[in-house]
Amino acid sequence: MERSEAESKLQATAAEFAATEIEPVAVEHERENRHPRDIVRKAAEKGLTSAALPAEYGGGGLGITGNLVVREELYAADPGIAEAITGSMFGCEIIAAEGTDEQAERWVRPVTNGELITGAAMTEPRGGSDFANTQTRAVRDGDEYVINGEKTFIGNGPIADAVLVFARTEDTDPPHRGISSFIVESGTEGFRQLELEEFVGPGAMSLGRLELDDARVPADALVGEPGDGFYQAMRTMNGSRLEIAASSIGAARGALDRTIEYISDREAFGDPVSERQAVRHRIAEYEARLEAVRSLTYETARDLERNADLAEEPAMAKLLASELAEEVASDAIQLHGGYGLLDEYRVEEYLRWTKIAQIYDGTSEIMRDIIAESAIDE
Repeated sequence: MERSEAESKLQATAAEFAATEIEPVAVEHERENRHPRDIVRKAAEKGLTSAALPAEYGGGGLGITGNLVVREELYAADPGIAEAITGSMFGCEIIAAEGTDEQAERWVRPVTNGELITGAAMTEPRGGSDFANTQTRAVRDGDEYVINGEKTFIGNGPIADAVLVFARTEDTDPPHRGISSFIVESGTEGFRQLELEEFVGPGAMSLGRLELDDARVPADALVGEPGDGFYQAMRTMNGSRLEIAASSIGAARGALDRTIEYISDREAFGDPVSERQAVRHRIAEYEARLEAVRSLTYETARDLERNADLAEEPAMAKLLASELAEEVASDAIQLHGGYGLLDEYRVEEYLRWTKIAQIYDGTSEIMRDIIAESAIDE
């Protein structure tokens, strides 16, 4: 794919950062289940956390494609640390686009500098993909909103300095029209940030649940207009799905590169494993499929940047890339044999991460529903 000079420079920066700052410590962070806040701060200084955020708030202003080139490089190096870096600004795109200048200056700019980490809370225990039926509730009380509810599977949930929380402010028909978004600061009374300790994803990721028990936030914590929260989230969803696709491509690329290196050195029955035709054909097929889904992902990003009205293409990219990444990572373990199950060889982490890619921002089943609606029902 042809890239602008700025995009090419950003990609080179991301690749160098991955090689020097992520690769050497990836196993250490995985074994210690440690969120790499120091690495996140360094990545922010290089412009790797905010490529798509507006330049007026310290971002790179490179649009969706900027995020894609960064993600592909970082996830190839280590999905867990990459998730910590790219997820450090969850919610900021909505705050920058929909919030006030004061909100953006207070939260978005410090994130681009690496000073703060944010999160976004949509998923609830009783309904993952059914965002329209959000049950967390925010009630206006004078100059404040009182929020009650629970959120789960929230990236950066336990460590975020602020979380963009989506809550129902009105009972409406249809229900999605009554959802609003609020910036809830860490330390707010009644706001508890808890770790999901049983999480089996990459160790560097921080995933948690949130409890809001009469948590009071000032009225100016509301982002945009009351009732606009669902639409705010949907306006970012296509870009988010492409970001997951690019992350999946990167993870698949990383698992495949490690496998090629391993089978080139490994011998079986007197010959390098890489010389066996069945293995070579398997690698060749993955190379071809990766290039195809990469083209779809980046072409769709360009279309979105030109304000094209798309739904099925981002869904296709996310579905194909995340499913392919799982196949590649699973075969990577198989071709490593028993060593593929050891964290030292890294490939098992890629497989664990691919299941996350297939679930968040819309499961693979939801992606198929979106594609089928376009193909069959229109």
